[in-house]
Amino acid sequence: MGILWGACYEGGEYILIEIDGKGAARSSGRTQGVADSRATGNPSHLRLVYGVMTRFHRLAPRGARRRAALSLMAVLPLAACDILGTGYVEVLEVTVGPTLAKCYGVGVQRCMVVDGKFFYDGIEGFEYEAGYEHRLRIGKYDPWGGDPPQDAGRYAYRLLERLGSTPAPSTPATLKVGPARVVCARTDDFCPVVNGEPYEDLITDFDFEPGVHYVLEARLFEDGRYLSSGIVSRTVAAGTGEEIIALGRGRVKCGDGHPGYCKVIDGVPFRGEIVGFDPRHEDGYRLRVERFEMFPDGEGRSALVPPIGYRWLETVEHLPGG
Repeated sequence: MGILWGACYEGGEYILIEIDGKGAARSSGRTQGVADSRATGNPSHLRLVYGVMTRFHRLAPRGARRRAALSLMAVLPLAACDILGTGYVEVLEVTVGPTLAKCYGVGVQRCMVVDGKFFYDGIEGFEYEAGYEHRLRIGKYDPWGGDPPQDAGRYAYRLLERLGSTPAPSTPATLKVGPARVVCARTDDFCPVVNGEPYEDLITDFDFEPGVHYVLEARLFEDGRYLSSGIVSRTVAAGTGEEIIALGRGRVKCGDGHPGYCKVIDGVPFRGEIVGFDPRHEDGYRLRVERFEMFPDGEGRSALVPPIGYRWLETVEHLPGG
């Protein structure tokens, strides 16, 4: 009885794949347990391969059989992973950074930082833990057969082996987070105000709620990003008065010597957001709002941060765009 075999590299180990006389493929070797193709592979594919081989083995002259066997022994290790559905385009060793990063794909995302670059995908089987540098061996594969759906990455990734995790170097930091976001200095987006300045990234393990002053204990890592260790205080921004404002259509250059496009309030570009209100840029509005101070303790601030913020209370008038 002839037996075909191949070898598949997965999880840092080689798996030997054998096909018996009934066309069932089994894997064995330095892996836990034995995988059966009737559950994990493609039995019809395997039986077809086996049938062709055994028929050729019976009909071919002895010398040809030997040469064919040697040829297939060279080919089957390459096909073995595909037969059992465990093939990878590439096996990579990577380092996952200690914090998440703000990135842009289909909208704003939170990305892992892998080998110093934004990683827009997940890694199957890997549970991210902030504060550590993780060394991983991962398999890159094509789950779509070369035809990925729109807005999906061409490849997916699977954890094969965790090589090690070590605490990343960091220094302690105290962060004061303002109650409203402002137009970022480098991107067309809103940024939180951290220690009086627009902060272009995110703070890992911290969920910002607009309209609230925060004091955080955090760790600052070598990549310039923060990991929150906990909230020291959380105070709702106190209102200092109500007023009716006119929010203009569209956006204009902020005109303060810094990059960015601002909404216009009462004819003046305004870098902040209106807490609780999400306007359509092509429309105009009259709104009843509550003012609050961005820096009630009088601490210093960047010129990119307005001294007051607004909290939406009521839409008095909605003026649809033409």
